[in-house]
Amino acid sequence: MNTDHPSPGSLPDPTDLDYATAELDIVESSGHAAAARRRRAQTPPRAPQVRLGALVEGGLAPAVMIIVERSVRRRPALANSLRCEVELAPEEDYPPVRIVFGDRLVLVEDGPAVAPDIRAEGKLPDLIALLVTPLIGGVPNPMDSRGRAALGKVAAGHVRFEGRLNLAKRLLSLIRV
Repeated sequence: MNTDHPSPGSLPDPTDLDYATAELDIVESSGHAAAARRRRAQTPPRAPQVRLGALVEGGLAPAVMIIVERSVRRRPALANSLRCEVELAPEEDYPPVRIVFGDRLVLVEDGPAVAPDIRAEGKLPDLIALLVTPLIGGVPNPMDSRGRAALGKVAAGHVRFEGRLNLAKRLLSLIRV
């Protein structure tokens, strides 16, 4: 008798095979779904686009845009979570800079904000000092000399914030260098 080919009576019933493979299909598809969920969780969030809006001669918007664009690329999840209008108002003869964080777009332009959620005012070097200081919990780190200097500028009134403090801390966490 040839053992290479089973006899017709020894073959399993095809309906039994369908049932067994259906269970395997369920396990396999849920495994694929779990793998797809893991891939989505590991995929970094897409950074919003940063665009330059209206410009004024001698304005700072192009320089601020570079800082904002770098920050948005480095921290896209934080950038995506912000929905606000910000005004940076240097005391020198520079026009204010308006930054609007919206859905999938960040607009940076010269000019005053319409209804700012945060307004930061001060001398340009003092405003920039806040961008280069190490932070702890969204505020300058008092254990670092640059952090102490930035806190001193705020305490002395050289830099003034108006608006929601929690939002300002999140903005500083995003824009920090």
